[in-house]
Amino acid sequence: MRQKWAVLATSVAAVAALVAAPGPAGASPPAPPERILSLSASATQMLYAIGAGKQVVGVDKYSTWPPGAPRTKFTGYESSAEDYLYLHPDLVVFAFKEGTLIQQLAKLHVRTLLLPPATNIAGVDSQLAELGRTTGHLAAAEQAEARLARSISAAEREAKGKGRGKTYYIELDPTYYTATSGTFIGSEFSLFGMRDIADPAGHGNLWPQISAEYLLKQDPDYVFLADTVCCHQTPASFASRPGLSLLRAVKLHQVIGVDDSVASEWGPHTVSELVDLLARVLAASR
Repeated sequence: MRQKWAVLATSVAAVAALVAAPGPAGASPPAPPERILSLSASATQMLYAIGAGKQVVGVDKYSTWPPGAPRTKFTGYESSAEDYLYLHPDLVVFAFKEGTLIQQLAKLHVRTLLLPPATNIAGVDSQLAELGRTTGHLAAAEQAEARLARSISAAEREAKGKGRGKTYYIELDPTYYTATSGTFIGSEFSLFGMRDIADPAGHGNLWPQISAEYLLKQDPDYVFLADTVCCHQTPASFASRPGLSLLRAVKLHQVIGVDDSVASEWGPHTVSELVDLLARVLAASR
């Protein structure tokens, strides 16, 4: 897990870019791809959300939504792009620019699209539009953006402003790695006016490691465990750690387990899932 967050931290400032050999001046845009390999769980969500699922011939091992997507053993960190060729892709989508895979695919005359981690909802909208243009589903991408906006608005209404000023801690693993409000998941909490206790500890690091002592001192209103899958953490196991039963969040039963994917993905499905959860939790709070 720790390595995953380090990769996110180094990639989050990257800009989405279509990587392809430049064509001659005045050349027409390339035809929409017919065989897409998605090596990004978030891009996989987006491709299916915009109606490009029939063009997808493979997705990485981390793509869990939709459940019927053609999952492979690939991670996006392979050393040789030739590993992908049995799928005959004419577009490969990446979340991270690892090694020389993009350069290798260019030499093999396979187009690539790099869609790095979004930092806010506007970034998700931008990537939906980019995928819509690239795959020939721009109108459907605009519809997906509108659906996401409605989902967020509905969640904000349901929360009734109860999140304003409330503090939270998002746990990425049991050694207290966390995320600040400058990350994508942090921006989702900010939609509800919530404050991240990790911000003062970040010192420019978007994914800092805090201590149990720091957590106790900050005493957040809510704790969200995004290590339920990787590390099998539960509200009960969290509360059983030395001293943590004293936390306000534990006393008020406001320690909530979430799927790990909501902390590392920025696709429309996981975004809707998290904002819906936050709305329900906040609406039910005392």
